[in-house]
Amino acid sequence: MTVTQPSLLGEIYDQPVNEAEQRSEVLSNLLDVSTYLVSVLDPTELFAGLVRRVVEVVPAVQAGLLWIYDRQQMALRLESYYGLDLGPATEAICRLRLRPGEGLAGEALRRGEPLLIETRSSYRDLARRVSPRSEPDICAFLERLPRELTAVILPLRIGAEVIGVLELMNLGNRPQLRRTDLQVLQTFSNLAAGAIKNAQLHAQMQAHQRRLEAFGAIGTVISTAADLDELMRNVLDVVLGVVEASVGVLFLLDPGRGVLQPGAWRHVPPQFVEQNREIQVAGAACEEAVRYGQPIRRPLIVGTGEELLLEAGLAGCAYVPLLAGGTVVGVIGIYGDASLPERIDVQTVMMMSNLIGFAIANVRLYQESHIERRKLTAVINSIVEGVVLCDRLGRLVLANRTAMELLSSDLFTSFPYQQPISSMVDFYAIRDLEGRMLPVERLPLARALAGEVFHDYRVLLRGASGEDTVMSFSGAPVYGDMNTIEGAVVIFRDITEHQKLERAKDDFLAVAAHELRSPLAAVRSYADLLIRREQRRDKEDTTELRGLTILSQQVSHMLRLVDNLLDMSRLDAGLFSLQLQQVNLVALTHQVIEQLRPVIGERDVTLTCDAPDLLVICDPLRIRQVLTNLLVNAVRYSGPGSPVEIAEVVIRSDVLAARYAHQPPATLRALVGEMQRHPRPLALITVRDHGTGMSEETMQRLFQRYARGRHRSGEGLGLGLYLSYEMTVRHGGTIWAESIEGRGSTFYVALPIGGPHQDKSPDAAT
Repeated sequence: MTVTQPSLLGEIYDQPVNEAEQRSEVLSNLLDVSTYLVSVLDPTELFAGLVRRVVEVVPAVQAGLLWIYDRQQMALRLESYYGLDLGPATEAICRLRLRPGEGLAGEALRRGEPLLIETRSSYRDLARRVSPRSEPDICAFLERLPRELTAVILPLRIGAEVIGVLELMNLGNRPQLRRTDLQVLQTFSNLAAGAIKNAQLHAQMQAHQRRLEAFGAIGTVISTAADLDELMRNVLDVVLGVVEASVGVLFLLDPGRGVLQPGAWRHVPPQFVEQNREIQVAGAACEEAVRYGQPIRRPLIVGTGEELLLEAGLAGCAYVPLLAGGTVVGVIGIYGDASLPERIDVQTVMMMSNLIGFAIANVRLYQESHIERRKLTAVINSIVEGVVLCDRLGRLVLANRTAMELLSSDLFTSFPYQQPISSMVDFYAIRDLEGRMLPVERLPLARALAGEVFHDYRVLLRGASGEDTVMSFSGAPVYGDMNTIEGAVVIFRDITEHQKLERAKDDFLAVAAHELRSPLAAVRSYADLLIRREQRRDKEDTTELRGLTILSQQVSHMLRLVDNLLDMSRLDAGLFSLQLQQVNLVALTHQVIEQLRPVIGERDVTLTCDAPDLLVICDPLRIRQVLTNLLVNAVRYSGPGSPVEIAEVVIRSDVLAARYAHQPPATLRALVGEMQRHPRPLALITVRDHGTGMSEETMQRLFQRYARGRHRSGEGLGLGLYLSYEMTVRHGGTIWAESIEGRGSTFYVALPIGGPHQDKSPDAAT
């Protein structure tokens, strides 16, 4: 009998063996195994069957281990083994993570070449070259290996890429593994690597498909949920279905109090839900998920509030934060067996959690906005004036009860919500006080949408009674977060009776002023005559002269009041006209200062100008009145020694508009656009005092008829600034003021140097 050294492809027989036939049979079997591996698309099934089938067809191999490289962890992990009785060491070796160069598998991964280990001692020495953290686990594994051991360590290669390592072991049986067999086994390992890669790609495609299906399910749930509770229940069911778990809780975060509250749950012990009705984030089992917005996957732990879950037979958990734009709005806790943490597809779950987080945030925001809207409705319904709001497109979106009562005869059914501004003129027959139809841009809501803030804007309209009603409107724009106008609000009230009383008062004052002017003029003329006569006398006692001077000043003041009343009546009657001519504004100002010298006294009044002559087309009488009113006010409301500064300069209208582009004063706001579109030179007059200044409340009513500061002392009817505004507007200019209470005021008058436009309407809007 001829006995030859058998190879790994042969077996030990008592009779002669044909080694070539045995090698051919094993190669054929390995090809069959390769064919089988290629047909398996489930990675788990492929990992389990690979080692077992190799052991079955290769006589020299009795056991094996399959390591797969995890690119995220950058380490090898054990996926399957066969033919070894590991006993208690099973858990230890499953925990192992071998980096390139660590242990036998890590060394084969690093080299990319097969290794033949011919003795147990060599295997132990090389296998123990691991990190200190992994050493106890590898030692527990090595203790379970038999005394006789030969091993082949094969990298699973696809071209230059190594995706894992296959360890094949001979446990002391014959035939033995030999170095000449490495080429055959490495070729098989490369085929197996291709099958593994194919299965992994198929698994990834299936995972992508599941993600798409999950996103579709989440989208359906989000779009069909009627409220927050239904949304939470449905999304929890979808998430549990995707991760193939049945136990879970969705916790909502209350950021104000820093607590989590269960919003929906499935198959958890009732005591667990009751125990976690309100969890402080600090110290909670999912604290890291809330604080850092990253998922947690781990075994359940005693001492973290998870004892009831452990008692229910659960072992693993995952806490997934629900994110809305980087903000955590809640957490989904998923519970299951020990394999759950490894089984969960973190990428899919996190993508779902973002959708869920946004959906929950949107629903909560909607609920909160609905509550705030009810509060707002309750507040504005309690306001005695009518309140109307429109959106940025000018459509009515909100009105209180008073507005409905003032504007509509049928309280709740006929108020035209979503009505555009363009239809309001005809719908309500809105006109000015003279009965002329208002253009759309002068409607109260249109003015507010254009950025104006206005008060006591009076118009005629057809009210709930069907008769003409005088309404007083105040309005302002509503700004959004980006300082853009998002809507407008107007407040209005019926002042028909008040208007009648005011008209009667104005008529009475006009008649009284007309009747008083002639006697007062005669008194002033006679007083001036007596003063001149007294001045010609050479007397040491000047008591009578001082008395006559005071009499003349007081009569002049009364005449100014009477003239103001007459001017107001002319404005109301439409009889106010301008006598335009070219005027040297600097010379006119000097004349006003000298004329008011008795009022100014020893106070320092300075005039600063660009040039000695500033020629303007204007009515000198009316501009004199404007300058007189401003200078008298500056003197009256500042201390005896406080200076008054007057400046007169030429400025382009577009430059002036640019200065106030962001927050123009109310009287300048309507002109900013025109000043920018049609630049022209302006004469800018500035009158600055250092007196008491004005409150914000006073500033809002400054240029209204009969407007006076609440805490102001001094004489007057409150008509001076009103008339100054009207006269300036009729010159094609405007007037405005800036003031800080306690630090003085500055009044500005802007007049077009070329005079008013010929098409300028004589009636200016308030």
